[in-house]
Amino acid sequence: MSKSTLNTLSTIFGLIAGGSSLLGSTGIINHSTAGTIGGIATAILGYLVQQPAAGEQPSAPQKPL
Repeated sequence: MSKSTLNTLSTIFGLIAGGSSLLGSTGIINHSTAGTIGGIATAILGYLVQQPAAGEQPSAPQKPL
């Protein structure tokens, strides 16, 4: 995926995670439902931020000193 697409998706899933937390804490939606939505969005966000953008090489692991 392109860097722009990754940034857009990361923003969307970040907003979903934060929004569900806010709505759950204010009682607008059920607290457990908010936790589930936030957890899923956070897991997807964690996956997305680890993906290299198209045309970029993943960095090699660092050797211990």
